[in-house]
Amino acid sequence: MLAAPPPSPAPAPPRPRRPRAFELPEDPQDPTYDGVFDEDYAAEFDEHLEESQSRWRTAVGWALTVAIAIVLSLLIRSFVAHAFHVESGSMEPTLAPGDRILVNKLASNPSRGDLVVFSRPDGDLVKRVIALEGETLYFEDGLLKIGESWLVEPYLSAGTGTYVRSAVPNCDPTEGFGGTEACTVPEGHVFVLGDNRSVSFDSRNFGPVPRENLIGNAALQFWPLGDLRSF
Repeated sequence: MLAAPPPSPAPAPPRPRRPRAFELPEDPQDPTYDGVFDEDYAAEFDEHLEESQSRWRTAVGWALTVAIAIVLSLLIRSFVAHAFHVESGSMEPTLAPGDRILVNKLASNPSRGDLVVFSRPDGDLVKRVIALEGETLYFEDGLLKIGESWLVEPYLSAGTGTYVRSAVPNCDPTEGFGGTEACTVPEGHVFVLGDNRSVSFDSRNFGPVPRENLIGNAALQFWPLGDLRSF
């Protein structure tokens, strides 16, 4: 007679499972919960969770900061100020090629002597306002006269003369003194010249500038840093 086989050993109880990274511990209310809780791991989990949330808050904060900066930059550029790069020597000695200026776009009523930036089909230009609407400008022997007054221009290099190459376009013709070239600036326009009169492309070539083409007044030269100044 064969003996009965020995009973199979009872299976070993399952070992408590350690939660994986970022996994919450088992629910104590679960009937299968074995009562084993790793307090060290719980603290480690809380620390990792706090670090993750902190990184997320930092990333969101930086994204908001960049977005706000971009919006403010666009608003300022569109409505308040505009940086302009001087490319030619037509405004020497006041401005040299490579200079950078900040243009105040809120300045809508320029005065004589102001530096203004205005738009043209071939690009933006910076020039100096010489005559305003309704004023009669005379060119006489290299000098300028507005009405009965000679114009004093301390910003010009010594010996600089102002001459017209031909009849000024888009300018009301006016007979000057003894046949001197002259014109009256139309309503809603300004007459502009470059400080380097012998090379400047200005109102002598294309006529007075409509006010609606004015971008703003030059307010500050910010480059080169050693030449920082306001106008």
